[in-house]
Amino acid sequence: MKVLPRLATWGCIVLTLLTRVGLAAEAKPASAAGNPDAATTPLEAKAAPQAKSPIATYKIRREAFKVELTLKGTFEARTMSEIVLRPAVWSNLEVVKAVEHGQSVKQGDLLLQCDLTKIDEEIAELKAKTAVAELALKLAEENLRSAEATVPLDLTLVERRRKQAEEDLARFLKLDRALAEKNAQFYLKTAERMLEYEREELRQLEKMYKADELTEETEEIVLRRQRNAVEAAEFMLERARAARDDTIEIDLPRRQEALEQENQRQSILAAKSKLTIPLALEQQRRELAKLKLDRAKDEDRLKKLLADRETLTVRAPSSGVVYYGQFTQGKWSGSEAVAASLRRGGSIQKNTVLMTIVAPRPMFVRASISESDLGKIRQGLAATVRPTAYPDWKLAGSIVRVDSIPTAPEAFGVQIDVKFDTGDPRAASLVPGMACTVKLVPYADRRALVVPAKAVFEDEWDEDSRYVFVLGKDGKPEKRPVVIGKRSEDRVEIVRGLKENEEILLERPQDEEPAPSAKPQKGKP
Repeated sequence: MKVLPRLATWGCIVLTLLTRVGLAAEAKPASAAGNPDAATTPLEAKAAPQAKSPIATYKIRREAFKVELTLKGTFEARTMSEIVLRPAVWSNLEVVKAVEHGQSVKQGDLLLQCDLTKIDEEIAELKAKTAVAELALKLAEENLRSAEATVPLDLTLVERRRKQAEEDLARFLKLDRALAEKNAQFYLKTAERMLEYEREELRQLEKMYKADELTEETEEIVLRRQRNAVEAAEFMLERARAARDDTIEIDLPRRQEALEQENQRQSILAAKSKLTIPLALEQQRRELAKLKLDRAKDEDRLKKLLADRETLTVRAPSSGVVYYGQFTQGKWSGSEAVAASLRRGGSIQKNTVLMTIVAPRPMFVRASISESDLGKIRQGLAATVRPTAYPDWKLAGSIVRVDSIPTAPEAFGVQIDVKFDTGDPRAASLVPGMACTVKLVPYADRRALVVPAKAVFEDEWDEDSRYVFVLGKDGKPEKRPVVIGKRSEDRVEIVRGLKENEEILLERPQDEEPAPSAKPQKGKP
């Protein structure tokens, strides 16, 4: 237990002595280093110039050089069937039963069953509605045929009534009024004459009875009768006079007014009927067309509902494994949300990928490459695939496709064909959706002239020109242009400008540091 503290103490002593020796060596000037007898005072040590730090160089040699790319990928099945409900009109999609995520199914197996109760009720109601609409349509067609047949007759009748009213008024004004007035005057004159006759008869009888020999009884009877006749004639005259006045002052003006109003009314009715009867007929035609359209819509909806009812029972279109959600660009999406909606009583959305039936084999790898590395790869380039679950397992592959458009900002999709060793027990455990890494070697040369990337400088006036500083035989650096080839992370291939065994500087010489100045413009010194 006491040995360790003693060793630590001796180590500290040795370290202190070494430090003092180093400080003393640094205090000696270069002349003293070559001559141990020479002594240097502290003032001379301060006045001596400091030695330059050694220049870091790199000796050119041929070596193996390759450009490597490592991509992240996902195993993806070549054969996938998306399960999407696309009902045309039905939207109430309530789940009754659904298979579980990861379950293997065969073609024709039940995947999803939605509730059919409400859609069956609407189908029954719509069937009854279409039956009633069919009867209404037949009745409307019959009414239209009758209207089309009677419209000409109705228009003729209206016109005839108008002409009759016009003729009645004209006849009244031309003939009937004057005749009625004449008739009233004639009856009045006749009554006056009858009264005159009866009175004259009475006077003659009275005159005659004074001279004749008739008895008084007979005379009285005759005279009484004649007096009655005179009285009746007087009354008839009064009635004739009143009738004449009524005819001329009341009846004829009223009759004329009535005839004029009837003529006007029939003219208005005729003009209105000529407009409204055809419009009513056109309205019937359009109502019939609307009934046909409504019936067609109902029949179409019924047809779509019957088709939608079939879609609510979903069966597997192919054999495989059920994955909830959608596989897009090598990634699963929506599985959690779908799982919540596929429970019993859950509501699902139409036109949404609910499940994907995945055939486990064959598979390929989908990866993404940066746009900056896109020019380094090509179709047919060999690849090495390492499953994330088995990082020591290498699978041979090759690029079969590179997307021509970006799949994301500054990223392009790459499809890699993989050869699976069916005899390896690990192959059975690889399923679509598992991750992997893909290693690509776009370029390789076993005898390439390669230098560190920091030793190659870019011309400040020409971005396409490169140069290095070669160490000459006299120990002075020489600026030399070079042509570069491929690049890796920290190394650059030299195509032209350098030879094997030449030595270059890893940093720009201090006397070659570019002075900050403006770039000269063309045409100006």
